[in-house]
Amino acid sequence: MIIRKSPLYIFSPVIYLLLLTRASLDPILKMTDFGGISFGALLNLAVIVFFFGGLLQSKGSISASVLKLWAGFIVVGLISIVISSIPLTSFRSFVSVITYFAIFSLAYTFVRSREDFESIIKLIIYSSSIPFAVSIVQFVFPETSTTRDGFRLHGTFSHPNIYAFYLVLIAAVSFYSIKSNAVFFSKRFIRLCTALIPLSVVCLIATQTRSAWIAFFAIFFIYGLLYERKYVILVCCIGVLALFLPFVQERIADLASDSQITETGGEKLNSYAWRKVVWLSSWDFIQNKMWFGHGYDTFSHYFLDFFVLQESKGFDAHNAYVQVTFDMGFLGAFAFLVLLMGILTKYLRYFSLDPKGNSVFIGVIAAFLLVCYSDNMFFYLSYCWYLWLFLGSGCAFLELKMRKNNRVQEKKLSKEILIFD
Repeated sequence: MIIRKSPLYIFSPVIYLLLLTRASLDPILKMTDFGGISFGALLNLAVIVFFFGGLLQSKGSISASVLKLWAGFIVVGLISIVISSIPLTSFRSFVSVITYFAIFSLAYTFVRSREDFESIIKLIIYSSSIPFAVSIVQFVFPETSTTRDGFRLHGTFSHPNIYAFYLVLIAAVSFYSIKSNAVFFSKRFIRLCTALIPLSVVCLIATQTRSAWIAFFAIFFIYGLLYERKYVILVCCIGVLALFLPFVQERIADLASDSQITETGGEKLNSYAWRKVVWLSSWDFIQNKMWFGHGYDTFSHYFLDFFVLQESKGFDAHNAYVQVTFDMGFLGAFAFLVLLMGILTKYLRYFSLDPKGNSVFIGVIAAFLLVCYSDNMFFYLSYCWYLWLFLGSGCAFLELKMRKNNRVQEKKLSKEILIFD
């Protein structure tokens, strides 16, 4: 009944149900992968088809605001597919980026009122129900979520890192729902959001994803700096308390550890040191095709050509900026920064319309910019769907409030002119 009352469900039942369940589908999609073609690829295609098909059917158009933000990145990405030495792989991977664009655009097309925006917020929150239920099972039966690095909670996601960033987003959206003065939810929903924040923190710590810990800290720290100083103190206290947990100490100590000599005479680096060596090793290849890159998602394909290993397997950059520069050149990296900085600028420019809520959005964007330094954020598809949905709906709602505010100002000005006359 709640689902059917949602404005987004009325707008498109298929898209609503797809977004509602996407956070829970990784285990199922993993079993349907046959030779690179999976049900997940069909879901990606469905999002694109339903979005663009809906535009054609309604004779609508993509918002000019969206095109200004995304056009450069999409165009350079398409060029990188054409020049790629493995165009089929590049095309398949870039379809994910097209889905991010489609979901962001969908939010602009859909959000026409406060109720529309609130329905998206609820959708994101409700999508976490199954992942949290599975997490409880994994806490009770740790062997179901044990990796080669020991117990790392992954919920319904294919990797603990992806789940970790999703948890950060759920905590941020919950916090936004509680703090924003621009949205109005029932007391029952606010209680749910209040309960989800500490639950997200517990699960986040159990994922053992250091960059996601930093992202969580950054969001609440930035919110505290911009609006409520007490959250600066609170998040620092949480960080200090977390340091008393043994596995947190181990994960942090690993970053400070020196390189070790293995039994075969090789050198074993900690994860951060290893990544820096990889980034530096790729520099010559980046310079060879510095404008449009080697083709989208080709870093792992060329990896063994610039980084000698005894293995026959390539690795991704674990740095979105290095990855996009290698794949799409400096033009691609510039377009990516234009996209993110353009969104960030919107919230800074219209900060006064909702200081509390905009502080959360600014924190989310800043945290994403930060973790792009150490993670393959482009490839975390299920998390990125919810991130771009949140950012897109937020931008659309911000423009809606801006237009409403301008109309109010115009009416006031008209009345003042009449009184003066």
